[in-house]
Amino acid sequence: MTKRAVLASAALLLGAGAWGVLWYPLRALNGAGLSGLWLALLMYGGAAAASLLVFRARRSAHGPRGVWLALAVLGGITNIGFVVAVLHDNILRVTLLFYLSPVWSVLAARVALGERLTAPVLAGIGCALLGVLGLLWRQANVALNAYDALALLSGGAFALANVLLRAYPALALETKLLATFVGVVAVGFLALGFTAPGLPQTHALPVLIAIIGGGFAIFAITFLVQYGVTELPVRLSSVLLLFEVVTAAFSQHILLHGVLSAHALGGALAVAVGATLVAVYGV
Repeated sequence: MTKRAVLASAALLLGAGAWGVLWYPLRALNGAGLSGLWLALLMYGGAAAASLLVFRARRSAHGPRGVWLALAVLGGITNIGFVVAVLHDNILRVTLLFYLSPVWSVLAARVALGERLTAPVLAGIGCALLGVLGLLWRQANVALNAYDALALLSGGAFALANVLLRAYPALALETKLLATFVGVVAVGFLALGFTAPGLPQTHALPVLIAIIGGGFAIFAITFLVQYGVTELPVRLSSVLLLFEVVTAAFSQHILLHGVLSAHALGGALAVAVGATLVAVYGV
């Protein structure tokens, strides 16, 4: 492995690992009076400002306009869905449902890019979907709550964005970052218009922490992940991204002492194995 690949792998592991523990400060800010939508708006607004500051907007909005807008919409759905879901549902459950994204990526690439499906990929898809049934099994019924649906939706949007990036590999990193950040702000304001929660009932300090601390944290983590995904083969980056599941599981156990039932743990293992098979053999 070259030095560049080692650096990209380290960046991706660091970024994915950070995503796996980010839920804890998110919940702390939520407890201080910031709802999921307001948290996303403030943090990603701060990240957009950081992106413009770092890159001075030289090439940030360049690229095909339709592709940029699509990345913005998909980025908004991905991150708002994940933030809201992780605030209200089991951390590991949300993370695993989100990381069905390699399955959706392969299926979307089959339709949009004509990529073929191999036997290991089909086996991985089946394994992952069986794992979802295990995760959703509650008192002999398969129940999908609203936050489960948000986690699945955000993972699906993430998968579509990855397929789009695969179709346009020459897009600059600045373009991907700013599209994501602006998309979250735009989709967030649209969601606020529908839900009309009013202004957050909180003090200035949590707002400043969300904008400045959260903004730079989101910028740094997203930069690390985007850099790793850009520099590494998709089959490798998809597997390394699953490190988020590991850090989410350990952080949940250490910080909340949260546990999953035996069938849910089995489902989690099946999702991880299935997603790995899809990532390794699907690209």
